Formats: sequence, structure tokens, C-alpha cells
Amino acid sequence: MPTHNDLRTRLTAAAARLREIDSPNLADAIDAIDTVLAPQGWTHLRNTDATISTGTEPNMPIWMGKTVKGEIVAAVADAGTTVTADVNEAFMKFLAGEFVAGEAVRPRMSAARKEMANLNVRPSSVLREQVAAAGETPSRVAGDYLMRKYSLGPYAADYKDSTLAPGNVRIPEVPRPVREAIRKAAAAAGHKVDDDVNEGFQKFLAGEFVPTAPAWPGTADMVPMKIRPNNDLHDQVRGAGGLRPTQVAVAYLLNKYGIDPAAITE
Repeated sequence: MPTHNDLRTRLTAAAARLREIDSPNLADAIDAIDTVLAPQGWTHLRNTDATISTGTEPNMPIWMGKTVKGEIVAAVADAGTTVTADVNEAFMKFLAGEFVAGEAVRPRMSAARKEMANLNVRPSSVLREQVAAAGETPSRVAGDYLMRKYSLGPYAADYKDSTLAPGNVRIPEVPRPVREAIRKAAAAAGHKVDDDVNEGFQKFLAGEFVPTAPAWPGTADMVPMKIRPNNDLHDQVRGAGGLRPTQVAVAYLLNKYGIDPAAITE
């Protein structure tokens, strides 16, 4: 096995040879070698190794059904790997354009799978930040990849999709133009407002959506907007503290459909 010095010598020689060829097509390769040979350059490779974790990275909770969580833990153990390695692998494949997370990371659970839990993992902070910088939610990429890799949850052969059971009627008051804008946007997207609210509650509980309490002009024509979110989700949001569930619901609808209340209520 070559020593570290042998590897450095061979990489230095490779860079020199590539420079002799002097081809623009080799510029990226030369730059990559120079990056690794630079002081502490090895850390760039370490941060892309899916099998390495220092154990000190910040925790990243992945919100999912308790049953699926247990199935993932068991599948990872059977495969002889770790959840951390798989999540880092997910991030690398996403960044390389080899993996795109689907919507199934938040499956519409049947009554048997309504109980939720966090799968906690400490992936590479560098990769996690790169995924976020690319405009995607790291926990969403991780959760979808784990379920897809092991054919679990919505990717299981026997999975049956069913909507979350509608709950009690909740009646937030919003300006009339806002209510109409939300209904119109949801209809145009082929969505049900109740399903959108459930989605918003799930993202809020997973830490993927941080709502701001909607503010309305004092002269706004306020009207009731009936929604029927899932009772279990509603209670979890209420128990999480902060904004009221109806505030979270309206804030998410405005965010999802890019509705600016000030622009339509003035």
C-alpha cells in the first residue's frame, strides 16, 4: 500500500504532466489535484467520504412515520452500513445531479401510520450546507433517499396511499381577497386546501417551514375560511408552541402560493 508521501509524490507528478499537455480540457483536473495537495487539502476528500463521520456534526432530524423509521434502522443494519453514511451518500448523489427527491418523503399516511417520529442523524455539515445552498431541504433529500434506497414507506411494493383523515372544522378569519386568492391558486394547482394545510403542518413540525404570523390591514373585509386539517397534526402543531395552528396554516398557504396580502388588500 502506498504511503501518504508516495501518494503526494504521484499526485504532484500527475499535475505536472497534465500541465505539460497544456489542454484547456484538463484545467479542472489540475485544479482538483492542486486542491488536494494544498495544506489541509485532504479535508475536501474527507468531507465527501460517505463512510466517515466525526460524530460532532449538528443533529438533523428527519420527520417520518415511526414504522418507517424502524424499518430504515433495521434495513441499514442488515446492509452493514450506517444511516449517516447513507445520508451523506444521498447528499453527494443529489449534488452530482444523480438523485432528485420526490414528493413521497411526506406520504399521505393511512390510519395505521399516523404516528410520527424523528430519525436523528449527524451527516456532513459541509454536504448539508451545499444541499441547502442548492435550494433543497436536506432532511427532505435524506428521508426520500433512505425510503427509496430500501424500498420502504411510499416505495414499498405493498404501499397503499390514502389521504390523511379530515379533522374538525377550523375557521381562521382572513381578508376576503386573500381567501379567494388561496382558493383560486389551490384549484389551479389541482390541490385541496385541506391537503395543503396538512402539508404545511408536516413541514412546520419537521422544522422545514418557519411561519410568520399573517398581518392584515385594519380596514380589511375579514371573512371565515373553513379548513379541516387532520386532527393529529393540528394537535401536534398546537403542542409545539408558538403560533396558533390556524396562523401556521394561513402562513403556509400564503407562502406556498406566493400570495402577498398587502398587494391584494390595499
